[in-house]
Amino acid sequence: MSPLFQCHRVTHSVGTKKLFESLDLSIGERDRIGLVGHNGSGKSTLLSIINNSVEPDDGDVSRSKQLHMETVEQFIDPSLAGLTLAGALAEKLVDEEKDFSLYKVEQLLNQLGFQTKEHGYQVADLSGGQQNRLMFARAVIDEPNLILFDEPTNHLDLKTLIFFENFLATIDAGYLLISHDRHFLDAVTNRTLFLRDQKLYNFAMPYTAAKEKLDAQDEAAEARLKQEEKTIRGLAESAKRLATWGKVYDNEKLAKKAKTMEKRIEKLEENKTFVSKGSNLNLTLDVQSSRANRMLHIEDQTIYSPGNVPAKLFYIEEFYIRPGDRVALLGFNGVGKTTLIKQMIDRYENDKAGDTFKFNPQCDIGYYDQEINDLDADRTLIETLRDHCHRGSENEYKTSLIKAGFPYLDLDKTVGVLSGGERARLLFLIIKLNQPNFLILDEPTNHIDIQGKEELEQQILETNATVLITSHDRRFVDTIADRYIVINGGKLTEINSPDWFYKLNPLQQAIPDETHREHADRNTSGESSVDEENILYRIVELESLLEQDRARKRKFQKPKRQQSWVEELAELNGLLGSDAKPG
Repeated sequence: MSPLFQCHRVTHSVGTKKLFESLDLSIGERDRIGLVGHNGSGKSTLLSIINNSVEPDDGDVSRSKQLHMETVEQFIDPSLAGLTLAGALAEKLVDEEKDFSLYKVEQLLNQLGFQTKEHGYQVADLSGGQQNRLMFARAVIDEPNLILFDEPTNHLDLKTLIFFENFLATIDAGYLLISHDRHFLDAVTNRTLFLRDQKLYNFAMPYTAAKEKLDAQDEAAEARLKQEEKTIRGLAESAKRLATWGKVYDNEKLAKKAKTMEKRIEKLEENKTFVSKGSNLNLTLDVQSSRANRMLHIEDQTIYSPGNVPAKLFYIEEFYIRPGDRVALLGFNGVGKTTLIKQMIDRYENDKAGDTFKFNPQCDIGYYDQEINDLDADRTLIETLRDHCHRGSENEYKTSLIKAGFPYLDLDKTVGVLSGGERARLLFLIIKLNQPNFLILDEPTNHIDIQGKEELEQQILETNATVLITSHDRRFVDTIADRYIVINGGKLTEINSPDWFYKLNPLQQAIPDETHREHADRNTSGESSVDEENILYRIVELESLLEQDRARKRKFQKPKRQQSWVEELAELNGLLGSDAKPG
């Protein structure tokens, strides 16, 4: 079967920055590709070359006559705001189908989880998750055989994210997607492309397995390079010694041998093994320890929405965070996670010893705002550090910015011209310089690439920081957190594991109230039928989680989670061995 898209020796630059050189790529009908790379590596530009909206500087691009390609929009076109949901979808149909394909529109909307009454809603009134589903529907309704996605998981709540995972498994089309969500990539792709060092590294496997292969290649390359450099150093010393002897003893033969060795060294230098430079995103966190018994204690508190007419969001009977706790705050979009965090920050800054939000006097918070709005767009990088850092000199600020990946010539740039990834890097640098002992991170992974996420995970684990995080990135939550709280049914509740939360029906709006801490890992539905295929899938998933966690250093392992997974495995294996029949 011939490829749908091919490019050969493609080279492209943006301004003076070369993004890729002599790049080759082939995409087939059944390919489900994850495109991975650090911020600024050229992923979106490559996507634009594929969909023919950008011409490469050099190289050959060919598209099959059978290619029918669609690109999922990142934002709703403002011209659609006044249309109904059904009308905005029908608008994508070819003219000859618009009059008699209403059934096609309704069928797809229902398949995407919309209720019939919602078909008449105006696009402007749809929620963010509904708009994302509409953009996806507009891309697939004409049945393309190749779909391009640029960061489809950005700003999605978990409910919509799981929905997309499930739906992508049902479509009869190839696709290429850019994403920094490792769990999502593992769930929906069968091929991974790493764009780095102006090249593509291609693996016929999902992200995690591909990353292990890439890391192994990097380690082997580093080992070869060390051996090559050792050989070069030895030859250089010998050549220098021979050249000296040739002069001292006036021996032309020794002098010629020295020159021969120097030419060999030049060839070895030219052919040295290439080792990747990796990401240019340098994330580091320094935190102080605390001897406090509790960092934060909240008791008998109702959380209301902001605005002139506050609405009750949820109630907290009692909640506390101890030094060293790594707490994940879970819940669907709109339940009040960010509202709670903003109220914590407000009370910390204005009423630290209040009656309901009680902070320990030793508590020093470092706050990461998911919208990165806490930085003045008109201030330069240096001025921003001066505004927000409690310690450090001007020279230390400059040195820190350069070490964090900001070139010296860019230090007078204003915050307003920085990309989302650069702003994230700047905010993490502020946190590092202030050395807080309590990190509150609201969606910290939204603007950083996969390597940046892995660096951040390692930093948090190694610093033993006290952390409260919200994140839709399940791999990040699973790696960082050792406690889990969820906002559901008007209450804040602590649970043992987030696994049941991840497995919820994507369209389910609430979690049953009876799902409490002691039952978090159990199936309490009481259903008599057992879906054997789902049980087998869950067993494989649990065995993988156990293997990954046990492979970590002991201090980073999670014994409670391991025990929970072992118990669930025993329960599921028991179900498979029982008289229960597949439903």
